[in-house]
Amino acid sequence: MNPTAVLGQGFLARDITFQNTAGASKYQAVALRVESDLAAFYKYGMLAHQNTLHVHSKRQFFISCYIAGTIDFIFGNSAAVFQDCDIHARRPNPGQTITITAQGRSDPNQNTGIVIQKSRIGATSDLQLVRKYENSGAGAGTSGRVPWKGYKVITDATEAQAFTARNFITGSSWLKSTTFPFSLGL
Repeated sequence: MNPTAVLGQGFLARDITFQNTAGASKYQAVALRVESDLAAFYKYGMLAHQNTLHVHSKRQFFISCYIAGTIDFIFGNSAAVFQDCDIHARRPNPGQTITITAQGRSDPNQNTGIVIQKSRIGATSDLQLVRKYENSGAGAGTSGRVPWKGYKVITDATEAQAFTARNFITGSSWLKSTTFPFSLGL
């Protein structure tokens, strides 16, 4: 099944849902592949299972969106910022492990990554999580997390500024033209 793809510069999507209905048993089933520079999405839904949203390349911005999937359901090698989004894990096939993001950077010098800011991570009704994770409140402590290579807890606001929409995707030069709401800072 070929995914829907966005290729042109400055693509905007608002109040729409992209869905791949192949189901979990079909394994990889991309609902949308985005290769557009300066692409912005507002109040959209993205529903599939494995590899739901392929943030393939270039600069992308997502605000007030709903994304649901099972394995690597936000993946790719773009510079992507997700603000005020609801990101929900779905029930995977038996023996599969849920992974929300999979950044595809092949060169450590690339300015790419997946930034999830002021968003909520949860589960669909068919999945009961063993524990809850949120960026603030009870359970937000990071001292007991897995020490993955390249994983770093940022506690300094100056250092965190590099990952804002203003700096990470040069949002101050183009997000206003989308007419979508956004935050350039932390």
